[in-house]
Amino acid sequence: MPHLTDHDLRQMDEAWLNGLPDGVARAVLRRVVEDLKEARDRLNQNSQNSSLPPGSRAPWESRPASAADDEEGEEAVRGDRAAAEGPATAENPRLAVKRSKASSGRKPGKQTGAPGHGRTQQLLVHEEVHRHPEVCAACGTPLTATGRAYTGWDTIDLIPRAAGEAGVKLSVTRFVLHAGVCACGHQTRAVAEQVPADTAWDNVALGEWRLLGPRLAAAVVLLTVRYRLSRTKVKELLAELFGLDVSNGLIDHTLREAGRAVAPLENDLVVAIEQAVLVHADETSWREAGQALWLWVFVTAQTVLYQIGYRTKEIVTNVLSAALPADLMTDGYSVYRSFPHRLRCWAHLMRKLVGLAESTHQRVAAIGHTLLTGFSALQEAIYTARGSADPPGSLASEHATTIATFRQTLERHHDDPHDKLRAVVREFLSDWEVILRPLSDPTLPLTNNEAERALRHYVIARRISHGTRSELGSRAYALLASVIETCRRRAAIVLDFLSRIIHAARKGLALPALPSIQPLTP
Repeated sequence: MPHLTDHDLRQMDEAWLNGLPDGVARAVLRRVVEDLKEARDRLNQNSQNSSLPPGSRAPWESRPASAADDEEGEEAVRGDRAAAEGPATAENPRLAVKRSKASSGRKPGKQTGAPGHGRTQQLLVHEEVHRHPEVCAACGTPLTATGRAYTGWDTIDLIPRAAGEAGVKLSVTRFVLHAGVCACGHQTRAVAEQVPADTAWDNVALGEWRLLGPRLAAAVVLLTVRYRLSRTKVKELLAELFGLDVSNGLIDHTLREAGRAVAPLENDLVVAIEQAVLVHADETSWREAGQALWLWVFVTAQTVLYQIGYRTKEIVTNVLSAALPADLMTDGYSVYRSFPHRLRCWAHLMRKLVGLAESTHQRVAAIGHTLLTGFSALQEAIYTARGSADPPGSLASEHATTIATFRQTLERHHDDPHDKLRAVVREFLSDWEVILRPLSDPTLPLTNNEAERALRHYVIARRISHGTRSELGSRAYALLASVIETCRRRAAIVLDFLSRIIHAARKGLALPALPSIQPLTP
């Protein structure tokens, strides 16, 4: 029967109850008790007994150290309420009001005819680089390094530290472009290096005519993506530490430019993931200009790849081939079920059993306690086998009685009238062989903590920034996060690698390869 609604409850006053026949009153009492128990069960859910993320705890609640604390990425299946608001509708008027304020008909940014603002800060120039045309653009005759300067720009960059040196220094280089006149009378101008436009990166220029040099641009990327600073705070930090005045727009363009620079490395990341022995995958909600999307992560021992998009199978198949040879550790999301060597996260399943065992329905709690006891015994057997000096035998054979009892309990309640119990039982039965794989090989992981740890940083970033604001911004953010986290896993200095990538990309040169994969220590 459907749950009692607020409308139903408002009619159930004392006078109405007193007028009910005994049989009807008992039936009403049964319904009210069932509704109350289910409501109490929902109220008692937390990150230790359900799929709720650790971030759902109130600030004053204690946070014991446990495996569950490593699973911030559990928000993948629940999502953030803000990210799930979705588009403005009649049922979601708050977003409609918020957006209506911005719909003035004006295009964003500087309006036609408005006075412009140039850069007014004067910086001390440490070095000048003069560029002269080498040959005549008309007749091809070599030109001498003479002629007048016609334009130029300043580039500010971080000076690499010498060995043993501490501290950070900035240098200002002035690039001066000259025009030369050939004997044929044609004037040829030296030009700055400029990479051709890319339709996939609309309005994202890539060239050497930039205020921020490659190393300083890489530092801005790190401050924004890795250290979660907003554009405004990066601007404030550059002003406070270096006396450098930049705009939010410059910082934003630097991030997109860096995203375009590292984009060719995405294929290399996919190849590295395909060649791994074990892949962890997970997803969490993400917001892009008010649209509810998902941030996906694919993690191996030394490679990380992030994707931002819809929660569909297409994202997975774009990264992982159908015949993926690696073991794939995931939660119970159905899009992963087509992969041949799949593993299930036992921490997710254990929390669901804890939720059943803590149910206010005595019958459900008793069944949940039986299942929890059996599953915990199997988990303990795996941990014991890992710590044993002797090669483990067949855990499935050694614990055949426990497994058989556990399976029989599940099958008895396949069609249980209690919704939550029935759902958990069917989840176990539908993935039975996958769930029990670690009994055949105790060295296999039992949790998806690697993926959830990889998401945790960006879950915090999402709460601070409320996500990204455009499709290009999302792509740049995911690419930069992928390169940064991969460098960190491979013990490479992120600032050095990013600066080399940006330097090469601005000149249209071949990009450096990803940092080499270090051999795993035994």
